[in-house]
Amino acid sequence: MKNAHLHFGWLTYVKSTEKTTTSIKLRLDRFIGEGLPDPPRQAKAHLISVIGGDTQIAAIRAAISLGDRFMVEGPEVQPIRVCLQRNAQCFKGSIQLAGRKKPVRHLIAMSEEFASGNMSSGSGRTLLAGSDNRFIWASIAHIYGIPGIPEWADWFAGELNTHRALIPALGIGCDPVIVKGEKEQFLDWLSWGVESDAVNFPAEAGSIRWPSLNLQDLFLPAH
Repeated sequence: MKNAHLHFGWLTYVKSTEKTTTSIKLRLDRFIGEGLPDPPRQAKAHLISVIGGDTQIAAIRAAISLGDRFMVEGPEVQPIRVCLQRNAQCFKGSIQLAGRKKPVRHLIAMSEEFASGNMSSGSGRTLLAGSDNRFIWASIAHIYGIPGIPEWADWFAGELNTHRALIPALGIGCDPVIVKGEKEQFLDWLSWGVESDAVNFPAEAGSIRWPSLNLQDLFLPAH
């Protein structure tokens, strides 16, 4: 974890009233967002992960519940204003660091769509936290109930690129993507793949073992 902070981003929250101005800036270790065409330089946040003190984290959680906006920036993400919008879910925890008497507070916030999986339920778009071919194929096959085997991952990635159905999302500490398409469309691709021998079924019948993936496989290491 040496120099991990160099790979973090920043989340800045500023709110002014007639009497006071609140300004908070926290380290942002993970972020997933979706750029909005209008207005420019604004995005819908789907995942925010920040660390800080008790008072700071409490203020950010309250701001999220109010639907307030934040400024986010980090490696390969220029400063952009973001909002989690309505019904965002928050989860708090503590991280005990060596040499510190008090633990650091950790807050993870997710948009309603990302937390519930509604983005892939009849919307024709699926937000995924990683861009690895194996993860994308395994996720789409699971979400939509599509028959397949792990070895078809690279073929499916090629179909996504051919149909321009893979859109990079904004990410800090991860490489998220949005997959465009619905079950019927994916099944049409699969049907063509089988008929053209682009993909083949296993020679022997039996259960299919999908490789296990964990958060370390999805989130980029912060070191």
